[in-house]
Amino acid sequence: MAALLRRGASRRAFFVLAALVLAAGALIGATGATADPAVATTTPFTFNGTNTCVFPAEDFVGTGELHFLISANLSTGGMVQSHLETNLQGLHAVTVSGKKYVVVDTSTQTLVLDTPDVAPFHETLEWIVQFIRQGEDGTLLGGDDFYEHFLAHATVNANGIVTVDDFSDDTRCQ
Repeated sequence: MAALLRRGASRRAFFVLAALVLAAGALIGATGATADPAVATTTPFTFNGTNTCVFPAEDFVGTGELHFLISANLSTGGMVQSHLETNLQGLHAVTVSGKKYVVVDTSTQTLVLDTPDVAPFHETLEWIVQFIRQGEDGTLLGGDDFYEHFLAHATVNANGIVTVDDFSDDTRCQ
């Protein structure tokens, strides 16, 4: 399941990066300081997955809404700041056998860079996802709920030297 979630997370990270590149590109061409208002978008979302925290593993399908909140600004000194927050709202999933899941998912990405040479620069990407299996009966000692907390951070100073390169990924059944 972790591989499946990472594949989905990789796709999500690609779209997040694309949105940030577009936002930064639009801001780089600006001549004065701008602070765009946050833009919120919600769209229906369907998700398929497999819970490997139970035996045998359970395939499930879920529906809900994917919520985006995007903001960006450009200072008069040329510093670009972009923030993207996504979360799944009201996502519920069900297996063929009728087992139900409640899914909690949030992710944030913050990007700050100086134009035009991109240094200094820092970026933080974090997401938390939980697949909470309803009706846990206690037969699985490790738990039947899937949990993942991913955190990555990078900082490059004004001289272009990487000063922070940090990554953690806590994945477990609970």
